[in-house]
Amino acid sequence: MITATVIEPALSADLLERVLAKLGLTEQPGLDLTGLNSLYAAFSGNVSNDNIQKRIWFAGERTKPVTGGDPIEFFENWLFHGTGGTCFPVNNAMYTLVRSVGFDVRRIAGSIIMEGFEQDANHGSVLVTLKGVDYLVDAQIASFKVLPLVPGQTASTGEGIHDIKAVPVEDGFHVIWYAHNREQPIPFHPAAEYDPVDHAFFLTRYDLSTSNSRSPFNESLYICRRFSDSILTLGRNNKITVASDNTVTTTELTDEERLRVLVEEFGISEKTANALPPDVPGGTGF
Repeated sequence: MITATVIEPALSADLLERVLAKLGLTEQPGLDLTGLNSLYAAFSGNVSNDNIQKRIWFAGERTKPVTGGDPIEFFENWLFHGTGGTCFPVNNAMYTLVRSVGFDVRRIAGSIIMEGFEQDANHGSVLVTLKGVDYLVDAQIASFKVLPLVPGQTASTGEGIHDIKAVPVEDGFHVIWYAHNREQPIPFHPAAEYDPVDHAFFLTRYDLSTSNSRSPFNESLYICRRFSDSILTLGRNNKITVASDNTVTTTELTDEERLRVLVEEFGISEKTANALPPDVPGGTGF
């Protein structure tokens, strides 16, 4: 499914160099599976999944489109403020980065299957094709290793807390992954009718997500950062740490402690952390 033709965002040579440098990559990755995994692992471990820019937008006048949907804006915010994004902006940024490096890449959409939320194309993702094989390169799932999607075949990225699996179903795949709740899997079902979609589609879906009926990321802070040996999540003043052995520790924070954790542990600029509005009491979200 392709919407009306739009100009594809592209990273300038200077911006691409700055992004790769902050990711810890001293040179552009090779255009093979090793290079793709190197780029994806760097992104997975350095770019958070968060709604910080979205929450700040909600607190403002809302006269402009919701912040972060454009990849150029996304990366400038990440470089200066440390912020990431929810699925549509973070995967739009991933798509643009991978495309700028030179891979054969496309945007797709499908459904994260969560009770209580609309499931029609509620999640945007990214596929890269190498030697005829599609690989899931999803910046929100952030599995550090890309997942091959071969029709009819089960696949896995490996072992450990970042492992994800592709399980064949009648109309494609369920991609099984976990967030901070290690007992509740989160299935993602890529939909054939949304393969491929374009930049305008991602922007439109991100804008639609500002409706409370479409997103759990509108009324309270959510941020998740994946490290090689742990997963750190913060939501509604609860800090949740998943250790390498899958042990989960939850710590309740004061407002002052939350600010410190955002700055010192997640890498968010102090100015941006201070600009966050209070969570909506009793609202939806994590």
